[in-house]
Amino acid sequence: MDRVINPAEPFVEPGDVSYFAYLVLLTLCFYVIYRMRSRISGNAQKVLFVFLIISIGQRILINTWYLINDDYSLAYSLPFQICRVVIWLIIIQYFVRKDFLNQAIFYIGLFAYAAFIYPIGIHPVWHMAGWAFFILHAANVLFPFAMHYAAGFVPSLKGVFQAYLIFIAYFFFVYFLNPVVGGNYFFINNRPFFHEMGEGLYITVNLAGTLIGFLAVYAIIRAVIHIRRRSATPGT
Repeated sequence: MDRVINPAEPFVEPGDVSYFAYLVLLTLCFYVIYRMRSRISGNAQKVLFVFLIISIGQRILINTWYLINDDYSLAYSLPFQICRVVIWLIIIQYFVRKDFLNQAIFYIGLFAYAAFIYPIGIHPVWHMAGWAFFILHAANVLFPFAMHYAAGFVPSLKGVFQAYLIFIAYFFFVYFLNPVVGGNYFFINNRPFFHEMGEGLYITVNLAGTLIGFLAVYAIIRAVIHIRRRSATPGT
C-alpha cells in the first residue's frame, strides 16, 4: 500500500513500462469514444455530465493524495498548472455551455499531449498520483474528441485567438504568482528546456511558440477536413 501513496516513488522515465502503459490507456480511451460515437451523437448533456464527474473526481483524488501525505503546498498543489486549469474549464463548461470554452479546452489542452510524450515529475501507472495524472491529462484531450461526436465541435480560427487570450492571462497570472508562493507553475522558473535562455526571451518563446502551435494545429485540422471532403465528393 505504501508504494501506491509514497511520494518518494521514482518518477516515470520516457520509454519505461509506465510510460507506454499511459500511452496505451490513452489510445484505448480514444478508441472507446470512437466506437461509441453513434451512441453519444446528440447527447452533449450526457457527455458534459460524464466529464464533470470525471473532473471533480480527479480533483478529489489528487488533493486526497496530498492530504494523506501531509504534502499540500501552495508551491505545487494549487490548480494552476496549465492542465489543471483546463480541467476547471471542463467543470465550468457543464454549467455555462459556451463554444469559446470548448475552443479553449481544445487548444490549451494540447499541452496535455506533451505531458504524455515527455512526462515530467509523473508517478508510475500503479501510483495514486499516477492515476490522478492520467485522469487529468486524458480528460484534457478526450473532452474535445467526445464533444466533436456529441455536439459537432470543430476547432476554429476564432477559437485559436480566444484560447490564446485565455492563455496569455493565465501565463502572466502564474508568472506573478510563482514568486509569491515559491511555485513553478507552467515551469516558468525550473524549466524542462532552455535552461540558459534569458527570462525575457524565454517568455517571448513561450508566448510566440504557443500561438504558432495553436495556428499550426488549426491548419492541420483544416487540411484534414479539406482532404476528407474532396475524397467524399464523387469525381474528385
